[in-house]
Amino acid sequence: MPSTGSTTTGYGKMTYINKTATGSWVAPQGVKLANVECTGAGGGGGGANLALPDGGGGGAGGSYVATNGLAVTPLTSYTVTIGAAGTGGSTSGGNGGSGGDSWFNTSGTIIAKGGVGGKGDVSTQLGGVGSTTGCIGTIKRAGGSGANGTSALSGGGGGGAGSTGAGNSASGTTAGAAKSLNGGAGATGWATDHGGTDATSLYGSGGGGGYSVTPGSQGGNGTAGLVTIEWQSTHPGFF
Repeated sequence: MPSTGSTTTGYGKMTYINKTATGSWVAPQGVKLANVECTGAGGGGGGANLALPDGGGGGAGGSYVATNGLAVTPLTSYTVTIGAAGTGGSTSGGNGGSGGDSWFNTSGTIIAKGGVGGKGDVSTQLGGVGSTTGCIGTIKRAGGSGANGTSALSGGGGGGAGSTGAGNSASGTTAGAAKSLNGGAGATGWATDHGGTDATSLYGSGGGGGYSVTPGSQGGNGTAGLVTIEWQSTHPGFF
């Protein structure tokens, strides 16, 4: 989906903007209601210790929330915060970082929580678990869970949640698939000596765990979140 655009519905022409960087949005003249969707960032994969033939867990995908008909004031500026990607765990078997939260106006208005990072192999090696805990919105969908790491492999990352459903979970080295709309696919894990794969699919996808025989391997990074704002542009006085 492009960063800006418009669609035509039974309510007239709708304009939307995809915000991929933290900033602000000014409600146009006459616009009193907006539809807002948020996707949290994906968690990073766990790292692998150089002294162990082991793998880290995959990061969880970011959650998705949506609220339609959110009251706004024309010509007022609203804060838009985009969750930053979770970073991969260190080569010493560190845990992956959780993805940042994405929200509109305030963190108490509407917020999608970022995915939990995967655990490194000096910890539990567990993949991050997708959840809607802490999310605020009329619709809430969990990101996909990352797969656990083992002595034989590192876990794949979970997929980001989308507007059509919860994110897909990883299984073994196989990453969670993408979810329409805007839920990115997670990154793959490994069964050979390899650094964790960075997630590249947009948005909210989890990083893969690192796998190490020797030397240590860092976990992969997740991807950032998203905020989409939509409003009626044909009859702004009504909407």
